[in-house]
Amino acid sequence: MVGSRPEEVTLPTRFICKTAHLVAILAVLFDVGALVSGMLQIDPNSPSTSKADLDHYDSTKSQISGLCYGAIACFGIEYITLFLGISMFFPVAMSLNILAHFTGTILICLWYTDNWNFDSFVAFFVVFNALPALLEVLMLVFVTKFSFLKY
Repeated sequence: MVGSRPEEVTLPTRFICKTAHLVAILAVLFDVGALVSGMLQIDPNSPSTSKADLDHYDSTKSQISGLCYGAIACFGIEYITLFLGISMFFPVAMSLNILAHFTGTILICLWYTDNWNFDSFVAFFVVFNALPALLEVLMLVFVTKFSFLKY
């Protein structure tokens, strides 16, 4: 790799980390019922489960599903800007994006396997999905507003 540019390494790494994070979020979304059941120690199919516990179960399940759909929307924004090449030449933003999605993947997998609480999933969504998407949108605005060449 003599004389290679940073984009030759960061673009594939960014795509792989982002896709792995998306797969982790999809795993949570497709198994949300079992995850919430394990997290809250509530069996929704048991006849002895109280109505308050079932309401809490349904509420937590819908909140986690909503966060997963929000994360998928953030991924949509990020994939669009990735394929448009908006942030390709911002090495600091690329590095932050790679770091966020790599760390997000690891922490979502740990949250999935260890049944951490709901609040940690909310924090993971904000830090590892919403902030990178906001960064991409800000870079898109910056590039389209300030960086077009005038002919």
